[in-house]
Amino acid sequence: MTLWNCIDRAMNDTGEDGVKADRERGERAQAMWKDRAERYERDGHPKHVAEALAAEDVREGFRREAGEKRHTYLSLASFQRKAQAHVANTAAPDMTRRMEQMDYKHRGMVRMFNGRLSAYLQKHHRNILGNVTNPAEQANLIDELHGISTGDKQAIALADGIRNTIEDLRLMFNEAGGLASKLDNFGLPHVHSRFAVMRAGFEKWSRQIEGRLDWSRILDPLTGRAMPIDSRTGLPPESFRRSFLKEAYDNIVFSKEADDPVYGRPKGVATYRKHSDSRVLHFKTGRDWMDYNKDFGTGGIHQSLMGHVHRMARDIVLMREFGPNPKLGAEYEADLWSQKAKKAGDETMVDKIAGDSAVALRMLNIMSGGNVAQEPWMQWVSKVGSTTRQALTAAFLDRAIIASVSDLNSLRMAARVMGLNRGNIMARQVGLMKTLSKSELTRAGWVADTMADAGTALARFQQEVAPAEWAERVSNASMRIQGLSAWTDRGRATAYQEYGGLLAENADKPLEALPPALQGHLRKWNVSPADWDAFRAPEHLFRTDTGATFLMPIHARRATSMRADRADDLFFKMQGAAEEFLELAIPTRSLLGQAFTDPAALNIPPGHPLYELVKSGTMFKSFPITFSINQYRQIKAQGGILSAKGFGYAADLIAGATVMGAIAIQIGDLLFGRDPQDMTDPGFWGRAMAKGGGFGVLGDIVTTGSSSWNGGFKAYVAGPIPGMVDDIYGLTLDNIFTLAAQVANGDEIDTNFAKELARFAKRYTPMGQTPAVGPAIDRLVWDQMQLYLDPDSVEDMVAASKKRQKQTGAGEFWLPGSALPSRLPDLGTAIGG
Repeated sequence: MTLWNCIDRAMNDTGEDGVKADRERGERAQAMWKDRAERYERDGHPKHVAEALAAEDVREGFRREAGEKRHTYLSLASFQRKAQAHVANTAAPDMTRRMEQMDYKHRGMVRMFNGRLSAYLQKHHRNILGNVTNPAEQANLIDELHGISTGDKQAIALADGIRNTIEDLRLMFNEAGGLASKLDNFGLPHVHSRFAVMRAGFEKWSRQIEGRLDWSRILDPLTGRAMPIDSRTGLPPESFRRSFLKEAYDNIVFSKEADDPVYGRPKGVATYRKHSDSRVLHFKTGRDWMDYNKDFGTGGIHQSLMGHVHRMARDIVLMREFGPNPKLGAEYEADLWSQKAKKAGDETMVDKIAGDSAVALRMLNIMSGGNVAQEPWMQWVSKVGSTTRQALTAAFLDRAIIASVSDLNSLRMAARVMGLNRGNIMARQVGLMKTLSKSELTRAGWVADTMADAGTALARFQQEVAPAEWAERVSNASMRIQGLSAWTDRGRATAYQEYGGLLAENADKPLEALPPALQGHLRKWNVSPADWDAFRAPEHLFRTDTGATFLMPIHARRATSMRADRADDLFFKMQGAAEEFLELAIPTRSLLGQAFTDPAALNIPPGHPLYELVKSGTMFKSFPITFSINQYRQIKAQGGILSAKGFGYAADLIAGATVMGAIAIQIGDLLFGRDPQDMTDPGFWGRAMAKGGGFGVLGDIVTTGSSSWNGGFKAYVAGPIPGMVDDIYGLTLDNIFTLAAQVANGDEIDTNFAKELARFAKRYTPMGQTPAVGPAIDRLVWDQMQLYLDPDSVEDMVAASKKRQKQTGAGEFWLPGSALPSRLPDLGTAIGG
């Protein structure tokens, strides 16, 4: 009797216990058995052998499925109990706050695992041009990760470190509810290019990949075991290979939903399955992996490794907080809050719950990665849009380092909030006081963000989807050449050092005896007295070469002898609290701010006209939005603007921002060939106030009436892309229409093309205004080009110079159109001289 007959009888006959077999599962098992039996028979097995092999596969498949379901259900039940207890013991809805904390936990976890990869990153980080610093060794490294011996001792050591790091991530992922099986020497996951795969088509794609795969290591999707190997070829039967590749191709091109539509199921792969699906293709060697990646992947070895680590960290944090399917878990918790309000008859809580959960779910959309463009035209538009925004970033943020002087004020205010010495933290940032050395920071587990992710500095000003590689390289180079990346890295490291020093200074005190500011900050993170006592254990102290001590959560997690699950819980609290302080000290981005400004929060896909319109409008606003949210909260925490403490804090903030804005204005003018502005003029301090606090572009508008992309406040709100479109129109079609009208009317040919071409090139050339070299490029290239194409434009240059001198009271020591400076800067103009 075949398995088919056994299942059929079980579905139709009542067993001894009076229960029939589940028909839906039975019919699915029959279909699986039939498909497998026919496949084995086609590959040459006798019919009875094929049926027996198929029956064994189906039994193994259902056993594996049952085990996975049991694991998932246990994780789900654990989350539900935790969510029920949290809602029952919490006075008011707090999902928005917890989403922010999840973001900080994610940053902390990324930072910890970046530290675990410090040996790799020291050797293989990206340089100023976006190239990996040691590509030759990377080829050996990827071979070692695939289990191919190269004899390269350095590559072997780095591969072992990477392998151990990825394995620890896998274990944490599974502990949180994930389903990622252990695969020895699997290399690195691919991020497939759907464009490239779809363009090739299945037949071409399968031919190019099939010979590169190590079939002996690829698992049968049904059974989870190795595929059957044909002794004659050393490969799985052809039908198995083709079926496997077709399923992989369809998942890349059409998504899993196309194969099994289910009403009511959330779109996309459930979080707990993500990192098993990405590991099914196993290549023979690292070179095969690299060749496939060149044809059908996105990014290289470095991007694949760091992207995998950071995605795993994000998904682990999401599942720890909201269960194996975080979106469903967050919705479940929102329902629990509604149930609590209903039972209590608390009608006033209903609106609070609705607002809190709506914002939290939008934040979760962003943190989960948002939506993706599906339609071909939207994919094309999203690529063009993100590439354009990256290129404009390199053109318009090429002097962002000047505006970032305001970081000194945010560092100072963060120190005030936490009770630190404000002078020390500022002095360390500008190099007047010694900080931990690079080797000491590395030993403490700290790695500069830009070593692991070349786009981190750019994230201070905007969040973006993947652009064309050349645009990302140019924008990254712009941030690094002007020094913004190094300044940002230094600021975070300085803040972390000061924070760790504060914790160490108070390590001998119980939680109740800590300074009020520090104690309040830790309690916001639910740090209990027992947590603090465990964290301040002597074994967790980090000691420098000179004997100074610090309490740094990343180091403590590596040095602890506590049980792993307890150590992880403590790490997430303590490093999350540290990350929140770092964000106050060096503003980068606010997940809460993104919930109101990022179209991804509403699941609007990239490429959609509304997405692209909003993305243009929010360009360069991430930093000021984050700064504003941070400081509003601090004023509120001090009792509000009407209280003495709140007013005092706000006054200190504004005073510091104004001073930093003044410094930024004067530095910027000197770097661009202008005399300092008159600081005795009250209008100067109004401009300085607008310039300070991270509002550099608004400061430009207040100072000159125009942003760097040639527009006032309306243009600032709309973003630079509409202005660029208008400039392109003016340069091309408008001049063509003007020329056509002049020819038709017999008028003298006189268009603005030459003048507009020079201005367009000056405005949109990436890194054209980089400090120190900007004035030389302006005077020696763009001004000369404009004068050559339009000799009359000298009058415009003179008029613009006079207008600026009238506005600011300062002239220019390097006049527009001049090859060399005409004199030294007149520093006396700063005091009205």
